[in-house]
Amino acid sequence: MSSQRPKAFTIEEKGAIICRLENGESNSCLAKEFGVGHSTISMIFKNKNRIKESFNSNVLKPKRLRKSRQENVDQALIQWFKNMRNKGIPISGPMLQEKANGFAARFGILDFNCSASWISRFKVRHNIVAGKIVGESSSVDQNSTTNWLISVWPNLRRQFSDDEIFNADETGLFYKLMPIKTLKFKGENCSGCKLSKDRITVMVTANISGTEKKKLLIIGKSQKPRCFKGVKSLPVDYANNRKAWITSELFEKWLRDWDRDLVKKKKKILLLVDNCPAHPNVTDLKSITLAFLPPNTTSVLQPMDQGIIRSLKMNFRKNLVLKMINCLDANENHSSTKVTVLLDAILMVNDAWNKMSQSTIHNCFKHAGFIESHNGLPIQTSEHEFDEEDEIPLSLWSRNLNSDSLAAPEMWEDYVDIDSGLLTSKEPTDENIVQNISAKEQLESDGEEEVEEAPLPTAEEALKAAELLSRFVHSNIENDNLTIAMSSIHNSIRDCFYNKMKKQKQTKITDYLQ
Repeated sequence: MSSQRPKAFTIEEKGAIICRLENGESNSCLAKEFGVGHSTISMIFKNKNRIKESFNSNVLKPKRLRKSRQENVDQALIQWFKNMRNKGIPISGPMLQEKANGFAARFGILDFNCSASWISRFKVRHNIVAGKIVGESSSVDQNSTTNWLISVWPNLRRQFSDDEIFNADETGLFYKLMPIKTLKFKGENCSGCKLSKDRITVMVTANISGTEKKKLLIIGKSQKPRCFKGVKSLPVDYANNRKAWITSELFEKWLRDWDRDLVKKKKKILLLVDNCPAHPNVTDLKSITLAFLPPNTTSVLQPMDQGIIRSLKMNFRKNLVLKMINCLDANENHSSTKVTVLLDAILMVNDAWNKMSQSTIHNCFKHAGFIESHNGLPIQTSEHEFDEEDEIPLSLWSRNLNSDSLAAPEMWEDYVDIDSGLLTSKEPTDENIVQNISAKEQLESDGEEEVEEAPLPTAEEALKAAELLSRFVHSNIENDNLTIAMSSIHNSIRDCFYNKMKKQKQTKITDYLQ
């Protein structure tokens, strides 16, 4: 009988083995390569869900997956720890002990007294190590970024093509903000939420190749805005809560809805998100592999933050400025030069998203280091590369309009970035954390309605507008695809108009009995 101890694999090694098995490599070949029995490889694959969960959470070095006996306390403490580290607050062992005892009391665990050894095991379970704070506490950890790109990212992406790897991120948007108001807000801290009265949160999602831009998720304050009355379909997904923020419940619902859609299409994807409090580790997904970027690295690793979101806002505000100019040129009063309803903003931001070029999205992923070189190492470019239309500065674009009504050119860049620091999620309190883990928190529902309301155009008004637009397209634009599309729109609106006319003229039998 051999006295040699069986080989113990780290989580990183097990994750790589699972990826290779899922890519079609045989159990026997891997067993022979690593010098272990078939049963060892089979056991790793049997526990793939737990291993993937740890692997995707950047827990790589432990060789065994040991759960805590106080699992609720463990999960609450790691959520609290991530929140504090995302804020750049240094955490010590005694602080963890004190917090663990506090969570135990909230869960009603009376016989728990957190010891130093419990904290040691907690740190091993979650790959927490001691480190010296250098410079600003909120600075990006370059070592974590490099290590993740070299050791974690290649294994994550191995079983997915560029078309199947997505990144999602949220951004706050002041959808009524006009450039002439920028002077009032210059230097004001958006995180204080003083400007959040007319805001939405936009979830932006696309794949590495830029070939698929997922439908936007828009989060507003009202559950049933008045401007939605009579609207049969929206080009975006819409959700709500009182702050117009993303929440863990909204994120999980959005994720599971997408997962069900992918199951129907028999498609599997990898989704990369940051580890903010509103992004829980959703389990039991069938078609989505959820992976989290390392803490304090999203400003460098998050592809959406490398220019995609900024280009989206720039294009949105170009639409907004054009609306303002049209109103001013028509000698309408100032109150009409703003977006009066949420529906206007949704249509404009969706139009801006549709215009985002494939090359701009792909190059932002490349800038973040997600595109590999010929030697297999990630490429992090020093300069951004944007499509020509997406990179035109708003200040240059505005000068070309030759309008005396516009703000000074130097104010335009402030206008683009005015809501870049706007909060999109709420840091949970200790009570929120406990409620989430206990599965007692209910989805927040807000039945308030928007105070403003704009009447929907009638079928007759829409038909007149379609006829006018159709004449303009046919006489000014030489584009066969656009001409065909315009004819289709015109015909659809005409059919809608005549159908409504028929319904109005139909006489009911009860009319003869009156």
